[in-house]
Amino acid sequence: MYRVSHFVFLVSMLLLSSSLLAQSTNNGTLTGSITSKSTHQPIGNVSVVLLARADSSIVSGTMTDAKGKFTLTHIPSGDFYVVLSCIGYADIKSGAISIDPQHMTQNLGMFSMIEIILKMKGITVEGEKETFNNSIDRKVYNIDKDVMGQAGSTSELLQNSPSVSVDIDGNVSLRGSSNVLILINGQTSPLMGKTRADVLQQMPANSIERIEVITNPSAKYKPDGTSGIINLVLKKYTQAGFGGTVSANGGFNSRYNSNLSLNYNPGHFNIFGSYGLRKDNRNRHSVDGRRYYYQGIDTSSYYDQDEAILDRPLSHIATLGIDYNLDERNRLGISGNYFYKSFTRTATSRTIVHNNEGMISGDLSRNRYDPEYEREDEATIYYDHSFAKEDHKLHAEYNRSDQPEQEDNHYTNVYSLPVQIPSYDNTLVKQGERQDQLSIEYDNPISKNVTVETGFSHEVRKQDSDIRASYFDNDRKVFVTDVAKINRFLFDQYIDALYGTFRRSSSKFSFLGGLRFEYVQNRANLVTTDSFFRKDYSSFYPSLHLAYQLSTISELQLNYSRRTNRPEGEDLNPFPEYQDPLNVRVGNPHLLPEYIHSIEFGWQLRNDNLSIIPSLYYRYRYNGFTSVTEVVHDSILQTTEANLSNDQSAGLELIVNGSIGQHLNADINASVFRSTIDASNIGFGNNKSIISSTGNFNINLKFNPNTVLQMNSNYRSSRLTPQGKYLPSFVMNIGGRHNLLDEKLSLVVTISDVFKTRSQRIELRTLGLNRDAKTTRDARLFYAGLIYHFGTSSKKNKEKPIEFDNGQ
Repeated sequence: MYRVSHFVFLVSMLLLSSSLLAQSTNNGTLTGSITSKSTHQPIGNVSVVLLARADSSIVSGTMTDAKGKFTLTHIPSGDFYVVLSCIGYADIKSGAISIDPQHMTQNLGMFSMIEIILKMKGITVEGEKETFNNSIDRKVYNIDKDVMGQAGSTSELLQNSPSVSVDIDGNVSLRGSSNVLILINGQTSPLMGKTRADVLQQMPANSIERIEVITNPSAKYKPDGTSGIINLVLKKYTQAGFGGTVSANGGFNSRYNSNLSLNYNPGHFNIFGSYGLRKDNRNRHSVDGRRYYYQGIDTSSYYDQDEAILDRPLSHIATLGIDYNLDERNRLGISGNYFYKSFTRTATSRTIVHNNEGMISGDLSRNRYDPEYEREDEATIYYDHSFAKEDHKLHAEYNRSDQPEQEDNHYTNVYSLPVQIPSYDNTLVKQGERQDQLSIEYDNPISKNVTVETGFSHEVRKQDSDIRASYFDNDRKVFVTDVAKINRFLFDQYIDALYGTFRRSSSKFSFLGGLRFEYVQNRANLVTTDSFFRKDYSSFYPSLHLAYQLSTISELQLNYSRRTNRPEGEDLNPFPEYQDPLNVRVGNPHLLPEYIHSIEFGWQLRNDNLSIIPSLYYRYRYNGFTSVTEVVHDSILQTTEANLSNDQSAGLELIVNGSIGQHLNADINASVFRSTIDASNIGFGNNKSIISSTGNFNINLKFNPNTVLQMNSNYRSSRLTPQGKYLPSFVMNIGGRHNLLDEKLSLVVTISDVFKTRSQRIELRTLGLNRDAKTTRDARLFYAGLIYHFGTSSKKNKEKPIEFDNGQ
């Protein structure tokens, strides 16, 4: 009955919005697109101004989107012309355009702009992208306007994106949920799997062009990630001629990073490449306190652990590719990406067990030495064909990636009480994943206002987890295999998908509906015990996006999607993995996929100096994943994954961007939501609820065209878990940039976590156990660096982001 009521509510909202489609208007609409004449690539952020032929007065104006498209609406009858302008290109003036009752909607076709190199003295020309762009199905965060991306990593950059939060361990959440799908250039990558927090902390922020936040993706996208999709669009320089950017930053405690990006484009092809190097020094400290109970009575058993961890990761990231225009309608491209991270982790932990009177019954020190590495090799080849009709196109792409990683743990255990001789144990963890993806996409604009998109994808994922363990035999004086801890687990997944979307737009109303079908085959093999199981299933994933333009500066939006989250191989592996003698993790082979219904209603108000985007959203999730911790064998904590009966959240989000004159700009992103969890099916009683909030605040102060000061802060309130909650966190950063040598050279300085407040605390309250844990890290990190732009493209890369180091 509960789900039925939500379905009735959804249908009612959609019928109400659909009724708006019946409303008509006599206002005229002009559309078109703009590309570079030399590269045939679309040009974003081109100024499109509509003027009256009679007196050249301005009637309307807009900017092109990332695909080079523009739309002018609410145009009265009359005679007009448009002027197109963009920094680095020659202006274009169109011919006469007439709007009358018989020609209210017109497509002006494609304009090709000629790139020029301007050399002017005493004149400063500034062009900036808007920080946020809100379209019918996504919010786009343009990095060029943010002064946050030179000294740090992508993890820090994400903190400033709308609806996104990043915790002390680099885990990314979208509207309070960590179950988010992160794509790179619209494609899945093994790097964005279980270890993505570490990868994002090493990926240089200045390699990112923009971040797309899609809370209710259309059926065109994979349905993975119940809270939505974050798409990281990497920079790919396409300017004519030769150009590039080089940057270098240094900080305290031997921290440094550098990046080099190059491209060469003589006209019919474009060669691009980049290389980034990053060295970190990560000091962490954690305390973990536990109290054990039996039938509600204190058993006088306390566990206190204090741990210090030091990592010094060194990472390399490189890209190389070429786009080749076979002719005006056909393009072929091939590219490769390489990522390698290596480091040695050293850790010292001390665990003390005592009773109510403070009498110590156990005192163990455990020292860890762990050289690790992680690598990904990825190759992509694509083919684009453009038909004679504008926007009628075919795209085919094949991607293959391989990701091996290894941990080589060596432990020394020193027993102070009861006194024992030291013991030694080793754990070698080898994991690998290979992905193959083939996708075909076809777009057909049936008419000026109607577009149909269809596509097919085939994805293969093969995971291999191999754990080897040994201990030192004091009698034999050799390491021997620990047969109780070794295991190998193979997991293969095959996903075939078909999708179709239908888009229709008028002068005021836009409609985007879609349906995706997926057939999934899972194959798992626990080699150690010769156990094999398989599970095949299929599902449909509908999506709907509606938009209604109230005026030239105001728009309503309503959207819905059904999404899923599938278990990874390690979530299913039933063999125990020992993190230390008192903590063990076990997979759940019976774990089901989780599903979510998500609906969102928003309003957008935008003018030249202010943008306000409030949104109401509701999410209903069933079979949701959650970690469950329980005490086994008196004092060992065992953690596994389980399916919740259901949980739901409803909230209000507000995004505000505004400018005061030419010197002050501020961005505010805040959300308040109520979460309710029903974990009765796994033995945790009645529903639990909490009201949570998140907030980001960024302010940019431009003293002059060459000097910018920025401050940002991030707040995250308590968050609910079935067995407890995460406590609030807060961090503030400041930084600045000064441009020299006609903006070819920039000096960047940042200080992160100014007040040393960044930490993560968790409370666990359940039958038999109370637990309080806290983790802190290096604070008040300082970076200083230089960025230099050279070649013919240097003039087009003036606004580069500064980023603070908060992702560790």
